[in-house]
Amino acid sequence: MGLKCINNEEDLLRSIADGSRKAFAELYNGYVNQAGPIVYMITGSREHTEDILQELFVKIWNDREKLPSVQRFNAYFYILLRNHTLNYIDRLATERKKRDQYVRSVYLQEEGESMQFNQRLDILDRAIDALPAQQKTVFLLRAQGFRNPEIAFRLKLSPDSVKKYNQLALKSIHQFMKVGALTVFSMAADQMIK
Repeated sequence: MGLKCINNEEDLLRSIADGSRKAFAELYNGYVNQAGPIVYMITGSREHTEDILQELFVKIWNDREKLPSVQRFNAYFYILLRNHTLNYIDRLATERKKRDQYVRSVYLQEEGESMQFNQRLDILDRAIDALPAQQKTVFLLRAQGFRNPEIAFRLKLSPDSVKKYNQLALKSIHQFMKVGALTVFSMAADQMIK
């Protein structure tokens, strides 16, 4: 998928390299509407799309001295856009993974139980699997970092319904985890008695 060049692009790039904010605004307006749908198609999030585009255009502005040497800016911009989007998604995934590990470790420490980490994860997986379909979908989307309005739009629900489904899911998971922990604790106690 290619991006269309805008009028007077070479002149704009030279003007931007000289520090013209007006020329930069024209370049921005010429490309942001082409790039937005591409990024949104990958991220599925308006917020992430805006962040990616903002960071990318800041990078272009900061490196503006290099712009006059760019032969085909539309191809150059597309490669920057692709790489920046993939790097952003990778960074998000890494941050989520670290956050999930932190939350899990804090949860395990607070519980103060001797149950193995893998057993807790199994119980959590079973708790999520046991949720009604709508609650499960909302919970998993929230776990991926989507906000209630985004989830509501995707699932064609009201934001209040999404909030309620998430609350019910959290309550069910919490109850399931308690029962699962007690079951494992009882089984461990039985084995110690034998």
